[in-house]
Amino acid sequence: MILVITPENRARHKRQIETYFRIRKIVFHDTLGWDVQVDGDLEYDRYDFMPCTYILSLNETGEVVGGLRQMSMAGPNLTWECFADMIPDPAALLSPAIAETTRFAIRPQERDIRVMSGVNRTAIELSNASLELGLQNGIHRHVAVCEDNIVRLTKSFGIACETIGRRDMGNAPPILCVAWEVSAASVEKLAWIKERFGT
Repeated sequence: MILVITPENRARHKRQIETYFRIRKIVFHDTLGWDVQVDGDLEYDRYDFMPCTYILSLNETGEVVGGLRQMSMAGPNLTWECFADMIPDPAALLSPAIAETTRFAIRPQERDIRVMSGVNRTAIELSNASLELGLQNGIHRHVAVCEDNIVRLTKSFGIACETIGRRDMGNAPPILCVAWEVSAASVEKLAWIKERFGT
């Protein structure tokens, strides 16, 4: 099940947001070793205190098992702060019709529940909900920084995406700044995947 938390209803979902922050700490700090700010068992940053939307995946008992954060590319966000060097034409992305997607995190025990050739059902559910929400709100592109395997997976689903920039990471795989198309066609394709292989 999907729960969408907006600035308007955020006060009603403090427990779910905290659980999502705990998952983020486990994924980004404990597992990946990223240099992220933590507070006890929570990981959050200053953008979590700005207008943002959370898309959370809940299991059958209502527990948060994964989520992501979205913000407008027309204002401050993580992409502009940390990855602007990967964007050759910033004006092309400075739009309220483009959303940044960050902090895509799934709790470790859910990451092992795979439904087809390495595709995780929670990831499918979150991605599908993200596209549907974008379509409902007049968003036509999602921007994210990710590794190349995510781009290959997206293309295998038949969802249009564009690589905007690339940063070499030394001994680690390079990271890419990517824009995905938010359209009825993209929603249909991912909904088909979710129906057959998702939750």
